[in-house]
Amino acid sequence: MTNSNPVDFSQAPGVVLYHGLASTCSKKVRIALMEKGVDFTSRLMDLQAFEHLDPRYIAIHPGGVVPALVYDGHPVIESSVIVEFIDEQFPGLPLSPEDPLARARMRVMKRFADTVAYDSVYMLTWMRLSAPAARRLSSEALAEVLAKVPTGERRERWATVATEGFTDAQINKAADDMRTTLKTVDEWAAEGGEWLLPEQYSLADLSLVPFVQRIFNLAPELAQHSAYPALSAWYARMLDRPAVKRALFFTEDPRASELPNI
Repeated sequence: MTNSNPVDFSQAPGVVLYHGLASTCSKKVRIALMEKGVDFTSRLMDLQAFEHLDPRYIAIHPGGVVPALVYDGHPVIESSVIVEFIDEQFPGLPLSPEDPLARARMRVMKRFADTVAYDSVYMLTWMRLSAPAARRLSSEALAEVLAKVPTGERRERWATVATEGFTDAQINKAADDMRTTLKTVDEWAAEGGEWLLPEQYSLADLSLVPFVQRIFNLAPELAQHSAYPALSAWYARMLDRPAVKRALFFTEDPRASELPNI
């Protein structure tokens, strides 16, 4: 899909967020900004039109992935780093516990989100959103796109979804990771109480909720509330938070109506 309104790369004061509407990592950064009440300039990117490979964006994020936050002209990249920066830089609701042990546990949960939870959804997400865009390209156009991808790992992904797709073994592993993610978050929710940490609502909650949402959307057969009662109750509480709902179902950018979200 080619968006009718190309992304704006001009400099802007304050906080600028370059993000993808459906990107799970972008969703957690949006939640953090909204929970803290931070005003930001939204720069939604059309990933299916390869806007993230524009040299102007590569200058902001050399990896060519979303999201990237620019604060007073200074880029901050990697979503888990960005959410900690937001929590430390801006006043408002504290999103990290003061106790070092609780903070360490929060970071274990964030790490789980970045690894197991991410691995559980990226292949099916790419097949849903990226494969159709890649497969519309001629071999020459695909070669041009691949030449712009900054990292070998991402270049291989684009080449895979443009052709045969992921193997059955890879998809089965992703399904196993989905079940592991749901089971683990269910256990943490049962131990934590209202939120994943007993102490407070934190970056752990906002880091994991986009992946739970994505699993439920990609594999609704796994979303059996009776199988994960604590997770289901936690997820309902998360969706009751105005910042979470605004961020997951983001509409506050004119481009949002033209881009896919899952």
